[in-house]
Amino acid sequence: MAQYAQRASVAFHTQLFFKSKGIVSEEAYILFVRKNAIVVLIPKYGLEGTVFFEEKDKPNPQLIYDDEIPSLKIEDTVFHVFDKVKVKIMLDSSNLQHQKIRMSLVEPQIPGISIPTDTSNMDLNGPKKKKMKLGK
Repeated sequence: MAQYAQRASVAFHTQLFFKSKGIVSEEAYILFVRKNAIVVLIPKYGLEGTVFFEEKDKPNPQLIYDDEIPSLKIEDTVFHVFDKVKVKIMLDSSNLQHQKIRMSLVEPQIPGISIPTDTSNMDLNGPKKKKMKLGK
């Protein structure tokens, strides 16, 4: 039970940290290659996360997975274990009861998959802030 509490505490404080930091772009290294994603390690924060390439509302890119090497080919880009990539780290607040850290690929640039480098004005499905009423 103590181990579950420890894991929940680490997850909670990680979410609080990235909530205060906002959107962060950092270098990462690929640890594992999956059929539809890569698992990356961000050494600056000691954080592991998964970058998915298939999403529900977007058209799926053509993914070619080779389990012998292991590698994942998307368009003209091939991902191998220990390759250096750049990812955006953000807090996904679309479901307030189940907030989670979400990672997206920034570099290498892959059309339709990579997100632009400047996402400071993007709406990340977070809750809308209420406007203060002016007192009379």
